Amino acid sequence: MLTLFSFIIVIGIIITVHEAGHFLAARAVGIRVETFSIGFGPAIYRWQRGETEYRVAWIPLGGYVKMAGMIDESLDEQSVTGAPDEFMSKNFLQKSLVILAGVIMNFVLAIVLFTTHAWFQGVQEPVDRPLIGGVDANQPAYAAGLREGDLILSIEGRNVDSWVAMAEEIRQHPEEQIQLYVLRDTDSLLVLVTPALVPAPSGKEQVGAIGIIPTYETHRVGLISGLRAGTLQTYGVMSAVTGTLRALMTGNAGLRDLGGPLFIAQLSGESARNGVWSFLAFLAFISVNIGFLNLLPIPALDGGHMVYIFVEGLMRRPLPVKLKLWIQQVGMILLLVLMLIILKNDVVRVFQRHQNTSPATEQLQETGEQP
Repeated sequence: MLTLFSFIIVIGIIITVHEAGHFLAARAVGIRVETFSIGFGPAIYRWQRGETEYRVAWIPLGGYVKMAGMIDESLDEQSVTGAPDEFMSKNFLQKSLVILAGVIMNFVLAIVLFTTHAWFQGVQEPVDRPLIGGVDANQPAYAAGLREGDLILSIEGRNVDSWVAMAEEIRQHPEEQIQLYVLRDTDSLLVLVTPALVPAPSGKEQVGAIGIIPTYETHRVGLISGLRAGTLQTYGVMSAVTGTLRALMTGNAGLRDLGGPLFIAQLSGESARNGVWSFLAFLAFISVNIGFLNLLPIPALDGGHMVYIFVEGLMRRPLPVKLKLWIQQVGMILLLVLMLIILKNDVVRVFQRHQNTSPATEQLQETGEQP
């Protein structure tokens, strides 16, 4: 029950914030909004205020703002009449603002949540020593005998006095056995480990990694420092999502690595069980991911609408309505196929996770240099 409830809260907040961005921007530039809906399908509850019908629908996997004079998922060819309060009657900048406002609000939400987390919980910063703060049980470091609290003194006879230097040394030896001298309590140990071959954070090359994370210290921050930390953390998640997309395009990752609503629901429940601050951090993380998803140049998503706007701006005239309808139909089919693939991934992942007791939320805590 907690998993379902937390999932509804996460998705509900993100969708409401995203669609509110579209709605407020549309009203600001004088576009008539016919419908503001949270969810799809039949309405649970609806009410009319002014020219807009507000709806809460049964399927909580999205939402929409239906604007006058816009070819959208409704595929209404008669919606464009040329009236001054229609979407297509506005200029390039006004239309761009309306389309991008939802994504902007997702990023703003993430910054606010990460900043709030930083103010109340402090900022975790990695200790600049090669001191192991955690070991992945499925990676070479654990199999070689490395454990949390070990201090790496040297690699292949070369002293390492910082985490960055140690990580760089390991990255240069993919699939090669290397010698590590380690200090554990008062004992000096020789450890032999073979780094696995993994994609670099840039996604442009492959490097060595053994599956360890640094030790972190928590520092209290003020208003300005907290805002900076929240902005940097949002940027870090954006960079990670960009790296994932790059890995998909280069073949270093596949569609099987993508997660969908079932996976989000599972992580929502786990983050809620870990406390309110873990839940808020997860909410910010998903908000950034949803924002990026909407930027993809796929018809029926915000990125697809932006492609229309740019093309029409270059042509200095609107695209034929029938062409837009055809592109929207093809885009919705592609989006449906992608959703089915992701749903299949979710089912497989949920089944596998029932057989694995390792916490999934560790996947969301990949900050700092990880060799």
